[in-house]
Amino acid sequence: MESNQQKHTANKADIEPLQRGAGESTQGSYTLIMNWYKINGKNLVGEENLSTLHIRKLLSVLGNPIWNQLYHCWTVELKHMPELQPYVKHTFNPDKFVYFIEAYSNT
Repeated sequence: MESNQQKHTANKADIEPLQRGAGESTQGSYTLIMNWYKINGKNLVGEENLSTLHIRKLLSVLGNPIWNQLYHCWTVELKHMPELQPYVKHTFNPDKFVYFIEAYSNT
């Protein structure tokens, strides 16, 4: 995740509408990045830009994000994977990896 934190910056006002939830504002441009790590590992194994996944769809599948003042992050659980797989080139492998999706405001 650290590599993305350095590449993508957004101020709190740009992303704050996501914190309030899917029902309020999903307008604007967002970059969605999925990262995966080996189970019980700390090093990033892979990263994919989810350019075909719209922020509204992501919010409808995963709900409200984890807020850390710089970006929004979701843990992708096993139950989410079938619905997200059409938007992801990487084939989910929950026996080997844990997955996170991060949203960065482009506005």
